[in-house]
Amino acid sequence: MNGADRWRNMQVIARGACRICVRDPGSPGHCLKYELPPAANARDRRRRQVRHLLSMRFAWFGDNHRELRAWRRLRARLGDGLSPHVAECEAIVATPAGRALRCRLVTDGNGEIAPSLLQCLSTPDEGMSAAALCAAVDRLEAWLLAQRVPLSDLNPGNFAVVRRDGALALVCMDVKSVVAGKELIPVSHWSWTWMRRKIRRRARRLRDRIRASMGPSALAASPAPL
Repeated sequence: MNGADRWRNMQVIARGACRICVRDPGSPGHCLKYELPPAANARDRRRRQVRHLLSMRFAWFGDNHRELRAWRRLRARLGDGLSPHVAECEAIVATPAGRALRCRLVTDGNGEIAPSLLQCLSTPDEGMSAAALCAAVDRLEAWLLAQRVPLSDLNPGNFAVVRRDGALALVCMDVKSVVAGKELIPVSHWSWTWMRRKIRRRARRLRDRIRASMGPSALAASPAPL
């Protein structure tokens, strides 16, 4: 996302189907997520519209409350072990632009906003080869399975890419799928066996997307020293 993009006079970090994320003007180390009506081209638009209408009357149904509930559930179980893998959610706050979910920004070693995996697939930074990014997915998948974290939405736009301990790592910026998925009957949330299969399947798709986006030459390239 171009840092020049603005929304209500705030710097836009990312735009999703139903939310927009901006830099908190009162605290540069935080971001604010605002809920919006679903975009015209959003997948499952009718379902999203129903949820959005419900959230206008009952905030509990909104994406921000779902994400905060999911983060708090994981934090209560995993403690400080959650921080390297998931961006911290703080609270729903009132702002001049409306109510928003306030989160800590994921930053790189220079304090700049870390790029999303989606951004890296289109304009990779030095050292971000397909091999290095696929290895980061491997480590994320292993952590999710080891800690039994039911994160089913492994979308490139949901992860920031950081350099850590001489390698690339993925930090999740949206964990709401931990408490609610898109299934009509949420079998995978009732059974860890089904959820484990789903995580493995989604991780495999994510690696395939990385390879397809960056091409064979990027896959073969050796990552530069970090």
